[in-house]
Amino acid sequence: MDQWLEAAQWPAMVVTVLATWLVGSRSIARRRAGFWVFLASNVLWIAWGWHGDAYALIALQLALIAMNLRGMREARKAWQAAARRAFPATGATGATRAEPLSLDQSGMRRMPGANAQPPAAAGSDR
Repeated sequence: MDQWLEAAQWPAMVVTVLATWLVGSRSIARRRAGFWVFLASNVLWIAWGWHGDAYALIALQLALIAMNLRGMREARKAWQAAARRAFPATGATGATRAEPLSLDQSGMRRMPGANAQPPAAAGSDR
């Protein structure tokens, strides 16, 4: 068991580097995954620190977990605010809508001629 815990520093290092790469991504999904991968790396470092009596490392990882959870909360607020700006919950009259957003197309208005064929003189699309 001691050999496994002694070797845990290498997977912990790899997971930490992976988490850093994910958090720095432009993709929201990758950034979200990066937070969770960081938590996994914190757990690995705590296990390695416990085995090696590295109590300062354990305290550091606990502090990083707290900051990571705070970062997740702040990021969620920012993502929700961005979603509210991108999809405002107001109707054409300016009144706030009570119903949630839907992907159902039954309530969408269509422009006249939206499905009409282009004139024959327009040529092919190829």
